[in-house]
Amino acid sequence: MAELHITGDADADRLLSDEPLALLVGMLLDQQVPMETAFAGPAKIKARLGAFDAATVAEADPAK
Repeated sequence: MAELHITGDADADRLLSDEPLALLVGMLLDQQVPMETAFAGPAKIKARLGAFDAATVAEADPAK
């Protein structure tokens, strides 16, 4: 699999390279904020929720 270098953050780039959902979320966020911030979004979500997968994101309480 190709290794992406988009955010300048090794952990965030690794998540984008390894998880197709993370890349998709980054692309969606890229429509609203600068590219580097958008593609770092999945890593920030993973840090806050403890995991980054569709079930974890869907079950998360937005108030928290």
